[in-house]
Amino acid sequence: MPGFRAVLDAERFPMRRWQILAVSDDHGVDARTRTKLEQIPDRPYVDAGDVMVALAMTPAHLAARTPL
Repeated sequence: MPGFRAVLDAERFPMRRWQILAVSDDHGVDARTRTKLEQIPDRPYVDAGDVMVALAMTPAHLAARTPL
């Protein structure tokens, strides 16, 4: 996902989920990242960092974490 963060850094914000998904499709993100993006809330995102925080809270991301 670090590569996608760089892509988002080059985009103009605010962006909604559908716009983020369109950017991800244009840049060919992997299936795992696409699944996570589909799960972020549909709201305006103010910057790339805001998107990254939302991605870290998706069910797909949380399910992939290893318990302590």
